[in-house]
Amino acid sequence: MYIMLPLTTAHYDALADLLHRRNQREKQTSTTITDGTPLLRLAAGPHPRTQPIGMWEDNQLLAAFALVQGPSATGWTRDERAEPAWTVHQAFADPAHNRLGRLATLWITDHAARHPDPPRWIRCTAPHPRLAWYLERHCGWTPVRTTPGRHHTLLQKPPQHIEHFSQLVTTGIQLTAKQPPT
Repeated sequence: MYIMLPLTTAHYDALADLLHRRNQREKQTSTTITDGTPLLRLAAGPHPRTQPIGMWEDNQLLAAFALVQGPSATGWTRDERAEPAWTVHQAFADPAHNRLGRLATLWITDHAARHPDPPRWIRCTAPHPRLAWYLERHCGWTPVRTTPGRHHTLLQKPPQHIEHFSQLVTTGIQLTAKQPPT
């Protein structure tokens, strides 16, 4: 069973190890190396509106991301930024485990739906076409548009309550007692 927990300084080594495994895979596949330093900084201390979260199984960190209450300004229109939204960014998964993005997406949408003041959208930006394709085809995200110049794909999903999802992925009491910062 998987469990979602907030990442703190106590998880620095596990997070650094996950980022190293991810970077090693990216080097092997000649993929652009993604800098995980911002996620390490987020886990090092509290930040308003941002919650670093880890997906654990048997005390091993398998995936990590930051969940931000509020939209990202990059690429989204003024009207879109005015909508209640949460943004997922700095997402990393252990390359030895397939389909963690699907589980994380399901957890995020269910978690948001259970929030006392749920957002209208959960949003993210995919910096590579292959990642955008995976998020759309396998994780159920809807592409909104591709930004000019850098060609990042903006995607979104509405919150969705998933009955009995906690039997597959549980949420640590730290995340249920304290929702993403406001």
